[in-house]
Amino acid sequence: MIAIPVTSLRQKLKTYLDRVSKSLEVIVVSRGSGEEDAVVIMSLKEYNALTETGYLMATAKNRERLRTSMEELKAGKTTAPKAFNTKR
Repeated sequence: MIAIPVTSLRQKLKTYLDRVSKSLEVIVVSRGSGEEDAVVIMSLKEYNALTETGYLMATAKNRERLRTSMEELKAGKTTAPKAFNTKR
């Protein structure tokens, strides 16, 4: 993550946008004296990942399912669905 003033963004907008889209880096643009005036620039890919994570973690039931799945994966207790089984 980098932080820049809005004047710098204006001067080098294309450069900063290219940097964000190629590296998944996040840019914080300060626009005034307080944090509430700042904005964040991030790639759509990064935004979608954050949104999906927020959705998956929104309920206690989903959090528990994810935690259980991760424990099963670490313990080697996973199996491929029949649709993916190439052995017949």
